[in-house]
Amino acid sequence: LVGLERHGCGVQEWRRMRRDRERSRMGQRHSLKKPAMEDYQSCRERTEKTLCLLAEHWSKDEVGRSVNSLLKDPDGFSEEGFSWSSTVGLNFVLPKEAICCEPISGSQGRDGLLPSNAGGPQVATSPDLIVAPAPPCGFGVFATCKIPKGAILGEYSGEIRNYKIWCDEITGKKKTRRGSEAASPFIRDELYAAWGGSGPQDAGVVVDAFALGNAIRFVNCSCFPNCTFKNFGTGAQGHYRLKVQALREIEAWQQLSVDYGWYHDPPTLEEIRKESVTAYTADLELLQKLVLPKSSAQAASGSAARPAEVVAEALQEARGRPATRTAPPHFLHRFVDGEDVARFLETGKAFEKAESYLEIPAPVWQLYEVVGAERVGISCMCALDPSLNNSGRCAGIIGRPMQASHSGRED
Repeated sequence: LVGLERHGCGVQEWRRMRRDRERSRMGQRHSLKKPAMEDYQSCRERTEKTLCLLAEHWSKDEVGRSVNSLLKDPDGFSEEGFSWSSTVGLNFVLPKEAICCEPISGSQGRDGLLPSNAGGPQVATSPDLIVAPAPPCGFGVFATCKIPKGAILGEYSGEIRNYKIWCDEITGKKKTRRGSEAASPFIRDELYAAWGGSGPQDAGVVVDAFALGNAIRFVNCSCFPNCTFKNFGTGAQGHYRLKVQALREIEAWQQLSVDYGWYHDPPTLEEIRKESVTAYTADLELLQKLVLPKSSAQAASGSAARPAEVVAEALQEARGRPATRTAPPHFLHRFVDGEDVARFLETGKAFEKAESYLEIPAPVWQLYEVVGAERVGISCMCALDPSLNNSGRCAGIIGRPMQASHSGRED
């Protein structure tokens, strides 16, 4: 295994680690646990040995390759990461590249708001969690042993913000950075805010973990989440706290995941639909040139780039002569059915200008809805990471129900 020799893992050590891995699969906490007192170097060694097990488990996937790259990097960890983890109560050293906010041991108030002291002390982050590379999301939170259904795994901590003030600040940042107050595309600064209740005068409160946060900020979104945020501890100011709870049994080395729910936010949904029309309009000329391929026409063997090219490729594969692919299909390919497009053209219908998302033709609507979400900044590709979603199915938009049960046309 990559990195074993550098980490001082001899044959006996490796055998012990193999036993640890088997115990974790059986639901037992492995023996690479944190001593009562630990310095940076020993914590780093324990972290790297645990990551070796994670990399082996996902050795055939991008997660395993990314973790191995981290292990081979002599500067992949730092004392700053050790200090960060110590502050937030994370049991392992946070990778250097993941350090992107100030660590806090509990939420902090702003805008005249105070952290709620209802519900007891800060919920401790589970010692069975480790933060590791998780492409394409960046970093994620992984279980190091089997976690039972219903387990409480930590508290989402950040700055307690007045929603209106927070929104005004985000708008100001957009105007400063790109000269426009347009809502989309979203900026990274606004992607770590979780709703925290109505607050004083029903103005709204968010828990923002962009600048200040703990390990739970690294929990990624999935179309099939294994965890959820549970609100608790509503305080005198009318806002609550958020803890992470396992929805089902989580196997060792799986990522923790939740549903961010962006799709169900009315202003966000409005932006998605607006951008879907913009994307469809930009491709309209190419779509209008589509024709049914002859049976002898060679299907595309590469990977299309533009949405209209994805449609053309799907149409060729449905009615043209199959070809051996030289590259995997584009992720968007799963949101268009070439047979639906072919039947649309066979009936004499045409791709025409759309003033509303409702006027985008049905055979390409789901595709352009996902492209709209991509333009907003909340596309989802969780199915590309089996540690996050091993079903192979993905709605393409953060928080969206699967297309089989929800057309996206309803209000």
